[in-house]
Amino acid sequence: MSEELATKFTREVRQQTEVVKETTNILKKTSQKIEELDKTGELNIPFLKKAFENNFSEIEEREKESKRFRHLFSIYEQDIQPVNRGVWDDYFYAVKLFTISVSDFRAVYKEYKHYQPKNKGELEAKARKLLLAKDFVPDSYFEGDYATWIGVYARPKDKPTYLDANNEEEYLLQEKYSQNGFKRDFSEWFEWEIVNNELVETKD
Repeated sequence: MSEELATKFTREVRQQTEVVKETTNILKKTSQKIEELDKTGELNIPFLKKAFENNFSEIEEREKESKRFRHLFSIYEQDIQPVNRGVWDDYFYAVKLFTISVSDFRAVYKEYKHYQPKNKGELEAKARKLLLAKDFVPDSYFEGDYATWIGVYARPKDKPTYLDANNEEEYLLQEKYSQNGFKRDFSEWFEWEIVNNELVETKD
């Protein structure tokens, strides 16, 4: 029975070796693609988010499988036929190369996890201009992927911020509009779609 199980798991590990090789190749290609898009100015947050989510999901699966096969090998090592030893050697070598690629991919993730698009400043400036035309000013950090949308909380420019006052003037303005000793929040959410690097305000 042990030899039969060893043969069965050897067949599985032969198939899994190709899966590991494919995942390793995908990690390398994804890293190269990210760097290429960054150089050409075409890199964007949605692409990065999808690439990282998909690849880390694959990494997790390969690592779970590797743990399982290492455990099986430790149990059935003595029952593996000499002719099949090479199959397991190939798998463990593929996993070794995969582990190196994972380390490289994590380095890319670390570099780009806080990536800011090159058009970030330009789009925020356009949003500020559109808000000012409505007599509003930003009252929070901008949000969005800067490829399909951007948004921000903004308040009427003659009303105080709900955030901590930066100076005495802001503090006095907050006191003026406070109710029962509590600051009032005058901010509203504004959001725009990005079409050809121009902002189009979305409707509720």
